[in-house]
Amino acid sequence: MLQPTTIEVDAPFAARTRDARLNLQDEFYCRPRRRRLQVEKCLDDYMNANAFEQKRSACFRCPQGCTVRRVFSEGE
Repeated sequence: MLQPTTIEVDAPFAARTRDARLNLQDEFYCRPRRRRLQVEKCLDDYMNANAFEQKRSACFRCPQGCTVRRVFSEGE
């Protein structure tokens, strides 16, 4: 039987409740880029890299970008 896969999330995302929503201006440490990014920049780059299949981008199929997108959409 297959085990469900888990995506490692940063502590700020894991500790959020429904009252504490993720804003576009929030910052976090991006592991693939090795710097702090705003959520808005992450979402923009993640969506563009995957929509246009920019395989050379650090954001292409990034598990952290996927997590940011999921957490942001759950907060809306």
